[in-house]
Amino acid sequence: MTEQKLSATDAALRRRITKLSVHIPCGWLRGPVPATCKWNHLHGRWQSCGDEDSPEKWNGCDVSRAIDLCIICCRGTAGGPTRWSWLACTDCRAVNTALESAWGFRPFALGRHSLMNGIGVGGNSSAEVQKAQIAGLMGFFEHVQRLGEWEKQEYGRLASRFDPLADVPLGVWQQEWPPGPSASWDAFSRLTGLEPPRRSNE
Repeated sequence: MTEQKLSATDAALRRRITKLSVHIPCGWLRGPVPATCKWNHLHGRWQSCGDEDSPEKWNGCDVSRAIDLCIICCRGTAGGPTRWSWLACTDCRAVNTALESAWGFRPFALGRHSLMNGIGVGGNSSAEVQKAQIAGLMGFFEHVQRLGEWEKQEYGRLASRFDPLADVPLGVWQQEWPPGPSASWDAFSRLTGLEPPRRSNE
């Protein structure tokens, strides 16, 4: 990997931020990848946000990010450096699965790659089947865009508690907005406008 020449602003940023943090203006996590991250080879690497002068690019990775906020609850973490990473945290994926069982269909496609959601185009399929598969793929892209709009809305609601120009350490963000099953059920109920089914322990 070639050494990247940093602007004075980016160099100062990397000296100032010592923990992976939520950059409040954009909602992305930036800072050194923590040792708790499951991607061992990325520990200590700098994860950028788009507001930096020269965002870090990681060789051999589909995406130069190890950890992101969950696209549904914006409290738990998801993401990863591969195209086969999840957009939602473990708790939100569990809610998605529970709702699929209750409603008979999967509410949201939460895998970064369409194939993770059972959506793809088969090369050996008939023209009619391929047409339907392509329509499904286009629908997936539109679906991800709609989820992105929800994420901006939900993130904005949570971020309003903080200085609008701050970098808030992820631990502080999650102390203010704890992730977990209750947070995920709450986000899903507001996102869908429907009451989730009662769980067996209620």
